[in-house]
Amino acid sequence: MRLHLSANQPRRREAAELTAAFDRRRASLQRTQLELIAAERLATIGRTASSISHDLRHPLSAVVANAESLCENDLNTDQREELYREIRTAVDQMTDLIESLLEFVQPQESLRRAFGWIDDTLKEPIHQVKAHPEFHCVNVSILREGRCETCFDHKKVERAFVNLLRNACEFVPRDSGKSLVSLRENKNHLEIRIADNGPGVPGPIREKLFEPFVSYGKQTGTGLGLAIAQKILQDHGGNACLESTEPGRTVFKLTLSILTCGDGILSS
Repeated sequence: MRLHLSANQPRRREAAELTAAFDRRRASLQRTQLELIAAERLATIGRTASSISHDLRHPLSAVVANAESLCENDLNTDQREELYREIRTAVDQMTDLIESLLEFVQPQESLRRAFGWIDDTLKEPIHQVKAHPEFHCVNVSILREGRCETCFDHKKVERAFVNLLRNACEFVPRDSGKSLVSLRENKNHLEIRIADNGPGVPGPIREKLFEPFVSYGKQTGTGLGLAIAQKILQDHGGNACLESTEPGRTVFKLTLSILTCGDGILSS
């Protein structure tokens, strides 16, 4: 009996050593996983901060420049009012950016729908994008087929248009840049296409365009604009996607359901 116990002792020690090694390995993997999660969180914070600083830089510069101009003594009333309007526009742009970021990270809230024409909703986004010094020479035009009206949250859809138009203008030639927004009715939904004459989207990035923090061909920015735009369209029951791209022509397609606010959908 003693010989039998003695023969099992090496096996027990080996099993104990294997168990201890396994526990150490598991603990090491858990530490590595926690470190990777922490590193990814820090990287996400860094990418978010970079994107926010990039998008805030232009309106903040406008606020500072116009505020300094207001201190000049030789301005008349009309000039002061114009500077004030420019400051107010820049502040509104920063507010919209903050609200869009909150919208992206928070659950869907009720949409404040109102009936209206989509081309009317495009006017302010085009003005905002064209106000950027780099995009002054870009020709942005609208082509409409049909009435193109529905019940939607005007403020949020404006934000989606700003993001998509700005994305288009960032890649077109500075001296001959063009962007065409075409609207048409298709049965029970609206189709909005935003086309530009830029170089096209590189193949490796096409399937990831609408993912958060995906960016391509930009010096700064981390690609939140398209992700936010797609979320806004999806909250409306529609979608945003890259329809086609090639050198000289890239087309983003947006869809919105044709609804009437008299059907009990003042919010959804």
